[in-house]
Amino acid sequence: MELSAGAALDEVRRVEEEVRKTRRAYGEILLTMGLATGPYWWAMLLGPDWAGYVAGAGWIALVIWMLVLPRRPGLRGRVTTPGVSRLAVLGGVTFLAPMLVATGLKIAGVESANWLVAVLCLVSGLPMIYAGWRLRSGR
Repeated sequence: MELSAGAALDEVRRVEEEVRKTRRAYGEILLTMGLATGPYWWAMLLGPDWAGYVAGAGWIALVIWMLVLPRRPGLRGRVTTPGVSRLAVLGGVTFLAPMLVATGLKIAGVESANWLVAVLCLVSGLPMIYAGWRLRSGR
């Protein structure tokens, strides 16, 4: 099947728009998760029990949204930017850092290092925020 030049150009534009939609969707996911990471860990590690329950329920809702959003019609592509993929993996690793440090401190009996956990909570979302910004901006 041969395409005219106009039809081929229309198809290229359609595919470009699908890729842009997919990048934006994954960018939204990473930005939201990166921004939610700090408050999540503050609530889980430094807040009262009720704050941990609210944060846990909120995180479950966020993960469900993360799984549903890319599967909407028109967003079935894959994002394969190597730099963003590495940043997303780094974001996953840094997401767990506050928990590991807080658990280690609790096992060691050190309760006065809450400031360290608070700083780790702030830093833990930065890779996901950066990766989300890169995807949203098309870089």
